[in-house]
Amino acid sequence: MTESNVLGLIPARGGSKGVPRKNISELAGTPLITHSIQAGREATAIDSVVVSTDDEDIAAVAESHGARVPFMRPDELATDEAPTAPVITHTLETLHDAGEEYDAFVLLQPTSPLRTATHIDESYSLYEESDADSVISVYPTYDIRLERTPEGAKKLNYTDAAKRRQDRAPEYVINGAIYVNGVEQFLQTKETIAGITKMYEMTERESVDIDTPFDLWLAEQILTEWTTYD
Repeated sequence: MTESNVLGLIPARGGSKGVPRKNISELAGTPLITHSIQAGREATAIDSVVVSTDDEDIAAVAESHGARVPFMRPDELATDEAPTAPVITHTLETLHDAGEEYDAFVLLQPTSPLRTATHIDESYSLYEESDADSVISVYPTYDIRLERTPEGAKKLNYTDAAKRRQDRAPEYVINGAIYVNGVEQFLQTKETIAGITKMYEMTERESVDIDTPFDLWLAEQILTEWTTYD
């Protein structure tokens, strides 16, 4: 436990186009969302794990695996076009009205099943022990990115010279697994990346994000077949 009161928030709506019923699709013998619930419950930084959903089946699965579902999300916040910020705001304000006060929250997307309690605790420690206003999880990349132009392909990075991969400084990709924010600042800015933002680095393997059937298959292979972790 930390000195602050920290909410673990898992947003999980019922609709999904890439993988139907994605958040409760089976992954390594258990529904996808339960991997995030378990990580949140095992993290010492988090005091309470709450799932925001509009779906009764997701709510039932979440509660059966130890998460709280103290309210159902309004339909207007569960569409394909609905951004995440209003979902967070609705959660914080609804819990506040019920007498629950939190100093910070950790947003845990259910589509990041390879994020662990250790990742969460290390991310929160980075937030708490630094001058950060927010912390985001990332993974490093050394890929060369291109832009299509009328004149042909144009490099967007590593444009100074043709360097070998091992000689390039990494760039970083947000993986969506962890966002740490102070409640007060978020309610003022409505941004999960605000002020001084620190990056918490994860591996590309740990950063698998479930958006397609292939992603689900890949995560299954990593969780059940991967034996080398170097």
